[in-house]
Amino acid sequence: MPRNAALALLSLALCACGPVYEGRARVIIGAVLIDGAGGPPLSNSVVVVAGDRIRAAGAPSSVPIPSDADKIDGAGNFLVPALVDVCDRADPPGLLRPVSPADARAMVAELAARKGTAIHIGTLPPAIAAAVFEAAREAHIPVTGHFSTQAEARFLVDKGASGLVGMIRDTEDLDSALLSRLRDLRIVVAPSLGNAGAALEIAKRNTRRLFAAGVPLAVASEGGDPFRETELLAEAGVPPLDVIVAATHNGAMALHQLEDRGTIEAERRADLLLVSANPAEDIKNLRRVALRMIGGEFGH
Repeated sequence: MPRNAALALLSLALCACGPVYEGRARVIIGAVLIDGAGGPPLSNSVVVVAGDRIRAAGAPSSVPIPSDADKIDGAGNFLVPALVDVCDRADPPGLLRPVSPADARAMVAELAARKGTAIHIGTLPPAIAAAVFEAAREAHIPVTGHFSTQAEARFLVDKGASGLVGMIRDTEDLDSALLSRLRDLRIVVAPSLGNAGAALEIAKRNTRRLFAAGVPLAVASEGGDPFRETELLAEAGVPPLDVIVAATHNGAMALHQLEDRGTIEAERRADLLLVSANPAEDIKNLRRVALRMIGGEFGH
């Protein structure tokens, strides 16, 4: 066999033995993996990171460890995706306050020219809100609506909101048809319970009703503490593992970024929290961060 052909075959054989990573890989070994997608926790996991991406995640039997990788001992700890805050500011980029339908269309056109900026709207007169939604549909920009009453939620869903921030606070007699539409259309609702004020207990009970109806929930701090939002979801009656899904997978889904982040699986961005106690037992343990990695880089 010619020498060049033999070298080519040897190269193919070596590549077949395991994955090839760009740059020096880092491997977190032995942690309990809570992947954010809702799967059962996986003990003694292996998660391989190279560059800013997760390259593999799973059991040791299915994830080879590169021989030259930097190894991080995760034993006794719990690995979860970093939290995804659907609305991390009280005045988020893309929050529109138009004063007329023409003004609404002009604002949407300006955002469309910037690209990558989602639209947020609060309570607007119906004609102005309708103009926002019409222009947003034409520009293929998703609209997140902020609400506090059932009528506002119904209006936003009717007009085509892709996500909602807030919770119904004016009634506990929830419209079953509205809940069904939220569930069936997979419209993510981020209750923002830390901003519910005097109506917090009503907002909690309604959050529990939405969860029981199968409506996907997420986390929105609106400038507050996203960890506190997870704790309030748990206080509302959402089980801790479902709170983690809300704060990771569902948040990424609400932002139309699920293919990039929100779960711990191959090719997702390496946004990870290694915590020292089990958040599936007590969601407050999310605060016990031993190691934080964002985009493959270690942070505080």
